[in-house]
Amino acid sequence: MEASDAVFSPGEPEELEPLGLAVGARLPIGRLKDLQEDHGLEVILYFDEDLARNSTLTADVTDFRIVPVHARPFMPLVVFLQVMAERDPELTRRMREEPPLAEVLETGTIDRYVGCVCCTAQYVKALLL
Repeated sequence: MEASDAVFSPGEPEELEPLGLAVGARLPIGRLKDLQEDHGLEVILYFDEDLARNSTLTADVTDFRIVPVHARPFMPLVVFLQVMAERDPELTRRMREEPPLAEVLETGTIDRYVGCVCCTAQYVKALLL
């Protein structure tokens, strides 16, 4: 998820709304994880509300490019879950008992370029509540 090889295009991909991924929706992290795995989405999770609501993914990726991914105020959901699992062996159990929620702030598509090939995927920008 680096600015030099990715272009974020906010918008409402029609395919995401039936999944409950409309802007403003509040979903458990486990549900976002399942949707990400089942539908090939990329969920980017923010921890700073001001940054999440008042900035863009493109600007944030550019601004934080020298900061390790696991130290940024946002990160891919998969990285967040890995970091949390390393720190808390009881994470899976606790997520079932008290699932943390995230608010969907934006959806769109992300184009990544590998050489001259463009790979497009859908993304969800969410704020951990």
